[in-house]
Amino acid sequence: MHATIKTLRQRLFKVIDFKREASKILEETTGVDRAKWSNIKRKDPIRAAEEHLEAVFKLWPEYALWIATEKTNPEAGQISPELEDPLQKLEKAG
Repeated sequence: MHATIKTLRQRLFKVIDFKREASKILEETTGVDRAKWSNIKRKDPIRAAEEHLEAVFKLWPEYALWIATEKTNPEAGQISPELEDPLQKLEKAG
């Protein structure tokens, strides 16, 4: 079970890093204190709390399935950072 929690946390970090939102913006949009977001973004040894997961799921619902299960379903709008990056490049090019 410990490995699952670590992997879930790593996926949460990956989305936060990919989106590059400032802690202040995350606080304003989610209601979670910016100091807690700063700790998560620095990857301090604290655990990502339920409030972090709920906030990210609400802010970026397209990543919820991937964060929770490491699976995607693009047809249902459930993607990962790896899927979104090429889509963004295609949109910019075309």
